[in-house]
Amino acid sequence: MPVLTLGYRHCDRKRPLFIKNSEIEGIAVLVRQQLVDAATDAIPLAVLSDISGLKINGVVFDLFVGTGDVVHDEDGNPVLGICEYDPGVPDTAMVSVSPVGEHASEELVLSTLGHEIGHAIFDAPGWIVDASKGPGLFDDPSDAARRAYRTTTRDVEHLAKVPAVNEGSATSAASIPGHTPKDLYFAELRANEFMGSLLVPRQRLNLAVEELAPKHGVTIHRSPSLDPELPGQSLHLTADGDLGFFDMECFQRALATRFGVNRRFIEVRMERYGLLRPEAKTR
Repeated sequence: MPVLTLGYRHCDRKRPLFIKNSEIEGIAVLVRQQLVDAATDAIPLAVLSDISGLKINGVVFDLFVGTGDVVHDEDGNPVLGICEYDPGVPDTAMVSVSPVGEHASEELVLSTLGHEIGHAIFDAPGWIVDASKGPGLFDDPSDAARRAYRTTTRDVEHLAKVPAVNEGSATSAASIPGHTPKDLYFAELRANEFMGSLLVPRQRLNLAVEELAPKHGVTIHRSPSLDPELPGQSLHLTADGDLGFFDMECFQRALATRFGVNRRFIEVRMERYGLLRPEAKTR
C-alpha cells in the first residue's frame, strides 16, 4: 500500500503557489514513478485505490480511498466522487468515488479517482494546516470543530471543463472554509490537469502515437518546439486519407484502450499536448 512523497511550490499555509501546468505534469510523473513501471501506459484502478498515505511538502497524512459505494453530496444527491477532510479525524484525508455500474464505466471511475487524488495532493495539505490552527477570532469553537473541507465532482462535465469564476463552481465554497470562488476554480483546474497528466502522460502518449499512427492512416508531422519549457521537436497529427475523421477517431479509440480511458479523454490530452490542430479534430 504505497505512500506517495511529493513536493511543490507552496505558501506558508501549505497551499499551492503559482503552480504552472508544466509543474503539475512533473508531479504526475513523480506519482507514476512511485506507482507503476516506467513502461506502463494504463494505470489500473486497483493501483490508484491502493494508495494509503501522502507526504506533501512535509505534511504527512493517511489517505482513505473508497470505491465500493455510491457517493452522495451534502443534499443526498448521487455524485461521481468527493475528496474531504474532517478535522474530527485528524491527519486523514478521504477520497470516495462511486463504483463501476450502470451509470459509471470503469474508465469514468478511473478518471474521477485521478481527479480526487489530485485534490488530495494539492488541497488536503492546506486543509490540514488550516484546521490545525483552530477557530478564528470570531468563530464559534464548537462549529469550527465540525467544519469539514470537501470538493465534489458531480458529473462527467466537471471532469471535462471547469466553469468560469463568475459562473460559480461545482464545488460549494461553503464547504471549504477560507476559500474564495477563485481558489476553488484553480483547485479544479489543478485536479483536472493532474488527472490528465497522470492517466495519459505526454511522453507515454507520444510513444504510443509513434507506434500506432501508421497503422490507422494518421500522419505525424514534426517541427521545432516553440515551447521554451519543452525544447526539441513537437508533433502534430493529421488524417489525410479518404476516411479522414473516421481514421482519427479509430486511432483515438486505439489509444484510449491502451491507456484505459475513453476516446474523449484521449482527444482532450492530444489537444492539450499540441498533437491536434483544429482541422484534425474528430466530429
